[in-house]
Amino acid sequence: MHTLRRLPLYIIAAIFIFEAWIWDSFHALGMAIVRALPFERLKAAVVAFVERLPPYAALCLFCIPAIVIFPFKIAALWLIAHGHLVLGCGMFFAAKVAGVGAAAFIFDLTSAKLMTLPWFTTLYAKVMEWRDWAHSLVDPYKEKVKAFVQEQRQKALALFRSNGRSDFLRTVTRLRQRIRRART
Repeated sequence: MHTLRRLPLYIIAAIFIFEAWIWDSFHALGMAIVRALPFERLKAAVVAFVERLPPYAALCLFCIPAIVIFPFKIAALWLIAHGHLVLGCGMFFAAKVAGVGAAAFIFDLTSAKLMTLPWFTTLYAKVMEWRDWAHSLVDPYKEKVKAFVQEQRQKALALFRSNGRSDFLRTVTRLRQRIRRART
């Protein structure tokens, strides 16, 4: 019963960790893409532009991904409402990932400016606390799932490797031979 009451906390923690994972992954990807782009003058101009901005104007840059991604999220919901569940969910997920990735990239550009705002520094510290809390809540279960998957993988590999060729592999080989004979 106690675990059931904490289920919403586990769900919130898992969502928070997923968002953090997207943030970390796409921050690295975004930086790799920026490094790969051959537009040195453009990149320098963007960095110079951001450095000239006051902190609150830098904060407004976070609206750009939300504004750009919003129509895609609406289109995804429209697709879901009209029976295209897989396409709609895929589009919504892609928009979410792109939005978080863009926000991570913008945060990297603007973090020095934003950390000059006392309330933002406090909020950032609180979010990092929540992230640590979410990891402390979910990581033990994540480790259990990893151990279970590894154990099942080892069992499956052992099943397929018995005596060099398992019964399963012999059956697959026989079926392939039958198919070849049927084709000829």
